Order: sequence, then C-alpha cells, then structure tokens
Amino acid sequence: MNQLAKSRPLAVALLVSALLLRVELAGAAETAKLTPLRLAYSAISVNQAIPWIALEAGHFRRHGLDVEVVHASSILALQALLAGEVAVAQSVTDACVSANLSGADSIFIGAILDKPLYSFMVNSKIKTPADLKGKRVGVTRFGATPDALARSMLRMWNLDPATDVTMVQLNEMGLLVQGLANNVIDAAPISLPGNLRAKSLGYIELFDMTKIGKSYITGTVVTRKRFIDGQRDSAKRFMRGFLEGMKTYLEDEEFSVKVIQKWTRAKNRAEVKEAYAIQAQHMLRVPRTAVDGVRTILEGMEKLPGAKGADPRRFIDFTILDELEKEGFLKTLYRS
Repeated sequence: MNQLAKSRPLAVALLVSALLLRVELAGAAETAKLTPLRLAYSAISVNQAIPWIALEAGHFRRHGLDVEVVHASSILALQALLAGEVAVAQSVTDACVSANLSGADSIFIGAILDKPLYSFMVNSKIKTPADLKGKRVGVTRFGATPDALARSMLRMWNLDPATDVTMVQLNEMGLLVQGLANNVIDAAPISLPGNLRAKSLGYIELFDMTKIGKSYITGTVVTRKRFIDGQRDSAKRFMRGFLEGMKTYLEDEEFSVKVIQKWTRAKNRAEVKEAYAIQAQHMLRVPRTAVDGVRTILEGMEKLPGAKGADPRRFIDFTILDELEKEGFLKTLYRS
C-alpha cells in the first residue's frame, strides 16, 4: 500500500505532463495551419489601435492568419513594405502616396478616418498663427503625416514652411509633447491622445485640425498591389479581421480602452478613454478611402513629379471592400 501511495504523485505528474504536451502539440498544429502575415504600425497613438484590437480579440486568427505586429516609424514601415518584409503598413499615409508617385506599387485598401484628429499645439507665448514666424515646429519625421499636416497648416496661415519656421524632427508622436515641455520646439501638430496630454500640461490648442475644412485620410491601411494580386485570399482575410477590429472598437469600449492602454503603455486611463471616445465619434464604420482625402495629400505634394493632375483613384484599391460587401460580409458585420 505504501508503495502504491508513493507512486500516485508520479503517476499524476506523468499524466499532467502528457496532457500539457497534447495541448502544446495541438496549439502548434493550429499555428501551422495559419498563414503568417506581418504588419507594421507607425505610431504609438489611438489611431493605430484597430490592428491591436483585432489581434487581441483573435479576429485575425479566426480568419486563418497568424499576424505579427511590429512598430516602426512611418518611413521605415513603408521601406519594410516595399522590401517585402511586411505585407501591410498602418498609417504610412503620405509616404504611400509619395512612393507611388516615384513608381512603387504602394496602395491604400482602407482608412478609418476622413479627417485628422490632430491639434496644432503651441506654447503659451504664441497667441496667433502670425506668432509662429521664426519659431520651431516639431514633427515626427519629414514626409510623415504630421509633417504634411504641419506644412499644410502653415501654408493656410500664409507662412512658408521652408523659410518662416524651423521644422524639427523628433521621430515619435509622444516625443512632440516632451519637445514642448522641454522647450525643444514651440509648436507641433499632435494626434490623440498626445494632444490631450499637452492640453493638461498647459499648452494651447491653436487650431483643432478636425475643422480644417478638407477631407484628409488618417488611420490608413497600406499594402502593395502585388500583395493584392498575388495573395488576394490573405488580403481579404486580413480585411475581414481588420473590419471586425473596427466593430469591436466601436461596440466594446472597455476592451478597446484596455488594449489601447496596453499597447501605448499609457497610465492615465481617463485620458485614454477620452481619446477613445473622440475617435469613436469620428471613425468610419466601413473604412473606404476617401478620394478627396487623397486629393488633399496630392495638393500638398504638387512639387513632386507627377503629383499635379494625378488621379487620386490610382492610389486606392476599392476591390477588396467591394468584394466583401458583395459577399454579404459587411451586412453580417453591422446588422443595423
């Protein structure tokens, strides 16, 4: 009896090990059936949240994709896309257009917003746009969306970005707020939730860029025409997962805020909730890329060869969303 009693813990341990092995093997087999896909997101901000939410909620896996999400600046993300290192890049908006003008096959397959959820933030010494003359304007990277927006705003105020101000690159959206706080820059276009943080620190919103009066696509989904043509099934499965991520964002605030906090490492939950709510208010239910939004980008690139007079539709693939709509996927996604 003693021998039998002594052997029971060993038997239980062996049984548990066997069960764990079976679970691991089953998980490995499941992963092996999934199609790998790598996505690069370009900023740690709320308008990058849809891939994070789709990943965390298991939407991509449900559609047969093993999605790996990596962070890179917009320029590096676009370079990785063109090199074939990633299949999709999130929010490399202006870089997508400029690369296409240079002969690349970069193309939009979606955009969650048709207006920029940015604030043009300034220090308290700046009272009017004219006060920006001679000042330092921060952007993430030259050629990225904040840079394009800053130049567009300055031209709107009859200021020359090349001569009337000094443009300063600070690499990351979060560093623009730090740049203001450390007196490295005097002004910057800052997206959610960084603009809320800047306001809480006493910096002034010189202009609410949602009121710019022009369509301007942000939160874009960018890929290559060769991916759509060569791996169409994967492209459609990706968009199914992405669309489900949008639905989750719009319908599950608690889950979405938790995911945004996790990926942005934001400690201020109230700030994240406010940013979430503002974006939810403006976010499209179906991410059709606005033709007028691409036209606005082209207007800001008129000095680039081929930009003036370019058809904005050439930069957009409508077919993936059109097919999903025709197949009834959008109708099942949103029943009302």
